[in-house]
Amino acid sequence: MKQLIKSASAVAVGAVLSLTAVDAFAHKEGDFILRVGAAQVSPNDDSSNVLGANDGVTVDSATGVGFSGTWMLSDNWGLEVLAALPFTHDIDGSGDLAGLPIGETKHLPPTVSFQYYPEFGTDDFSPYFGLGVNYTKFFEEKASPELKAALSTNDVKLELDDSFGLAGQIGADWKISDDFYFNTAVWYIDIDTEAAVKVDGITATTVDVQIDPWVVMVGFAWRF
Repeated sequence: MKQLIKSASAVAVGAVLSLTAVDAFAHKEGDFILRVGAAQVSPNDDSSNVLGANDGVTVDSATGVGFSGTWMLSDNWGLEVLAALPFTHDIDGSGDLAGLPIGETKHLPPTVSFQYYPEFGTDDFSPYFGLGVNYTKFFEEKASPELKAALSTNDVKLELDDSFGLAGQIGADWKISDDFYFNTAVWYIDIDTEAAVKVDGITATTVDVQIDPWVVMVGFAWRF
């Protein structure tokens, strides 16, 4: 009888521990998580010289709508695809060119990452970490009227090369109700480009620009 009680107790304890382990994860293998929010892109920029030894360019911050989808490969691992509506950034001169607007560009930053959801996550709070690859597409570049006036011609074009780089992230989901969460996430993305200024069809100068932005997104997540 004692042996039977011990066996039953062991089974009960094992069942409780098993259920606890399962319930510890907000997201489980096979889940799909859609996250949508306001995203702020804040460049940590640097550049080579434009015309002289004491000049360069800076890239202004931009705010837009970001969204991502994560497929849970297991309780601990997910595959995320990050996308956004196009961001528009102003490009300005720095150093000796301070105060001169150079132009603007739009970009899209699709990023694919593997995410890790640690064991200490709970059903109410689910932190995660990610590492992946970013591809940034620049388009609709425009030279500013001020730059055209400074160069005494309207035939001025600004062209930026696309970029590949690594991306790291940290984020968390806070449970609001079943399958609905408040989400915050931060990425650091390696974005490098070469910007060319063409005057009358001829490349007048090229500038290496390291944008390397911090991206912060605040929004909501739905689990399906």
